[in-house]
Amino acid sequence: MRQGRRTVSAARHLQENYLIYVAVFVALTAGIAAGALSVRQLSEDQVSELNRVFFSFVDYLSGEHALNHTVILQRSLLQNGLLVLLFWLCGLFFFGFLFSLGLVFYRGFCLGFTVGFLAGQNALQGMVFATAAVLPQNLLYVPAIVLAGVLSTAVSLRLLRRRLRRQPAPAGNDLLQYTLVVLLLAVFFAAGSLVETMVTPVLMRAVVTVF
Repeated sequence: MRQGRRTVSAARHLQENYLIYVAVFVALTAGIAAGALSVRQLSEDQVSELNRVFFSFVDYLSGEHALNHTVILQRSLLQNGLLVLLFWLCGLFFFGFLFSLGLVFYRGFCLGFTVGFLAGQNALQGMVFATAAVLPQNLLYVPAIVLAGVLSTAVSLRLLRRRLRRQPAPAGNDLLQYTLVVLLLAVFFAAGSLVETMVTPVLMRAVVTVF
């Protein structure tokens, strides 16, 4: 019975917000494409500098140096925590949906640029390394980003409709429910940070060792 209700609720949610899902997927896809294409706009000096950083990191991984997982985890949690906070804030303003879609585009751009540079500049090694460095955590990050973008955009548009209709602001219970759902999404981002800290470095070191 509960499973059936959840299925109906999920179907209703998708039906009511499918246009927002489309907008978020378009923003993410456009960001990935723009990031990948922007690699071609880099100057020779910029490419040389990025390659220098890349191969320095590869050399570091090739050695017996121990990675500071605590620092990696702290930085990842800080970045993801800031992203979750920004998504939450976007839902509190009637114009916030624009910034929410912008955040989705930005994360897509970063992902597309990273993969595009590594795969485009360093041949097979770069492609394999990019897969090891980007794929594991993004199996959690990308769905979380999409859901956070959809949620904050939907709440923001709801506020816009209320404002246009001169209706009163939502009650405190609505804000509490919105905040609780955002916190639930934050758990997925935190799980992604753990993967980025504990799994991704192992895979990158394995790839570097093979090549």
